[in-house]
Amino acid sequence: MARFTLPRDIYYGSGAIDELKNLKGYKKAMILTGGSSMKRGGFLQKVEDILHEIGVETQLFEGIEPDPSIETVFKGAAAMRKFLPDVIIAIGGGSPIDAAKAMWVFYEHPEATFEEIKKPFNIPKLRNKAIFVAIPSTSGTATEVTAFSVITDYSTNIKYPLADFEITPDIAILDTDIPLTMPKTLTAHTGMDALTHAIEAYVASARSDFSDPLALKAISDIYDSLIDSYYGDKNAR
Repeated sequence: MARFTLPRDIYYGSGAIDELKNLKGYKKAMILTGGSSMKRGGFLQKVEDILHEIGVETQLFEGIEPDPSIETVFKGAAAMRKFLPDVIIAIGGGSPIDAAKAMWVFYEHPEATFEEIKKPFNIPKLRNKAIFVAIPSTSGTATEVTAFSVITDYSTNIKYPLADFEITPDIAILDTDIPLTMPKTLTAHTGMDALTHAIEAYVASARSDFSDPLALKAISDIYDSLIDSYYGDKNAR
């Protein structure tokens, strides 16, 4: 038996962050991010403003490093257990979203160990305390729609892929205004990353009739748009 899973809701397009208003009725949101790019671009403030307008209290967890560590994951989970959010929102590149997925696990299951959850498809049931919203800032990782997270153990310099459908985000918000702020080099790197993922998906042993059309469309669109995107064409980006 095979399985194909995506977030229940994917909002996309210019200004898609506004769809956070659909979270009305929730009480507390923990917002997780990496460096300062989301703050400089005003996107972090926009997320907070929308949530406050609908009556959702927020708390910010910043500074998630590239290739997030186990220590950062435990620190974030501890902050969640203190704040008790019913919504977890990760905004930024792949690193803060990956880290937030792992924090979510330890927030809901503080008794779990990293040794247990790093085993494929061994994460206990989530959504007992919170749902997960992912807002990516780059084009390449696709962690906002996948059942994967990569966490680094710096004591051994080993990266561990966490794999379980439980950590697939509930909501993905693809606001096309955000990647327009990427510099040229990041546009090139994440564009090639996206292309690589699309090719891998098409040749993977677990490819399916569900994934093939998405992979082929992605390969075609990226091939047609990447160079123009690098040179600043808005539609191509």
